[in-house]
Amino acid sequence: MNSTIEEWEKTESPDIVLKALESQIKQLYKQSWVGLIGVLVVAISICIALWQVLPSWKLTLWVGILTLVTSARGYIIAAFKRKAPVGANIIKWAKWHVIGTSVSGLTWALPSFFLWPENSSEYHLIWALCILPLSASAVSTYYTWKASYISFILLSVIPVSLRFFYEGGLSYIVLGFLALFFIAVLMQAGSLIHTSSLRTLIVGFRNEALSVFLSEEKAKQEKLSHQLQKAHDQLQKISLTDDLTGLWNRRYLKVTIQKYVAQVLRNYRNFHQGLERINSSNTDIMFIMLDLDHFKTVNDTYGHNAGDQVLKQMSHLLKKSCRETDTAIRWGGEEFLVVSLNVQRENDTILIERIRQAVETNKFDIGKESPLHLTCSIGAAVFPFLTNRPEALSWEKAVDLADTCLYAAKRSGRNAWVTIISTDLTISDDLTSDLAKHLPGLIKEGKLKIKTNLKENMVDCWPD
Repeated sequence: MNSTIEEWEKTESPDIVLKALESQIKQLYKQSWVGLIGVLVVAISICIALWQVLPSWKLTLWVGILTLVTSARGYIIAAFKRKAPVGANIIKWAKWHVIGTSVSGLTWALPSFFLWPENSSEYHLIWALCILPLSASAVSTYYTWKASYISFILLSVIPVSLRFFYEGGLSYIVLGFLALFFIAVLMQAGSLIHTSSLRTLIVGFRNEALSVFLSEEKAKQEKLSHQLQKAHDQLQKISLTDDLTGLWNRRYLKVTIQKYVAQVLRNYRNFHQGLERINSSNTDIMFIMLDLDHFKTVNDTYGHNAGDQVLKQMSHLLKKSCRETDTAIRWGGEEFLVVSLNVQRENDTILIERIRQAVETNKFDIGKESPLHLTCSIGAAVFPFLTNRPEALSWEKAVDLADTCLYAAKRSGRNAWVTIISTDLTISDDLTSDLAKHLPGLIKEGKLKIKTNLKENMVDCWPD
């Protein structure tokens, strides 16, 4: 293991160390084919240049050895590609590569002794001019693994340098020192290239690890945010839901009604400005207040548990009777409010009567032999109360008016519904803050009109 790796291996995470080593070794083997081809091309060129100078059998033997070594290295490279090793197992392949470059370097050391032309300085230079560039090529090819290019440089160039020193004479001694200097330069260049490539790998893998980490953290945060939002929604739903019946509670109406009221007012405002037509089938809001008749008797006779069962079943009746756009709310005790959206003003009593009949015909199971038969009283009011002055009566006042109509239905004998609507004579000044007190008079004057399922005159049935 080279020293550079040892330095960063101590500080980097094991995953990054292993990934960097894998990448270095894969790149080493990927580029090795270039080195093998270069070795054979240079060897053939030398044979051609020195065929008439050296004994042919020596050149043939040397080329044969070189070819066998190169073939063996090629086999190792092919095996590496075929097996595609990963993880710690890939380290042994780096060792095999170093062995291959070392044997190849020794093969190029042989010419300095075995194929050295006698008394022929120009041919001596051929070896130097071939071996030195070949060593430089080894650096550019094997820079990702120091041991590979260092072994080749030392084993191939040092013998040539020593041979120059052995030949003696100033020129040869200078060439020997130049060869050693060339080794030093190659070593330094190789170290710089190796370090640079290693740093690039480290930065790349750090960024990759950081990207993965950030992605995982983002996923965790999104999951946590989703869980928090879900928990918040659940808490909000709990705070807006009646525990017993599962219906919405009063607070839910205050939270949600404003957007529907705003839409209705906007529709009427646009209509009065001539921007659009009012679609009577989906414009108004109906507030339907209902109360179970004689519910106290149920609690007093059968107990509060029976009363709770009745209220639960009542919630199912409302859900079954209402449309998807309607909202059933437990207003308190045995009193419920249905907020019906997109109401057609002319047919506003259809839902009211459906609810009354559903309660009247239902058999409330309280765990006794005989089911209970109950009725309800209903009061309703439409919003806006005046179409020409939609803001004359607020939605809160419309709810109060529905409640007033509810008590009128109760005072009229129960199992009934009552609603009050405006007439052509109604003006906004009639809708005062104490509207309930003035209802009988306004009804007598024709400024308000009663709609009910009862036949009796309702004028005398309003609360005092």
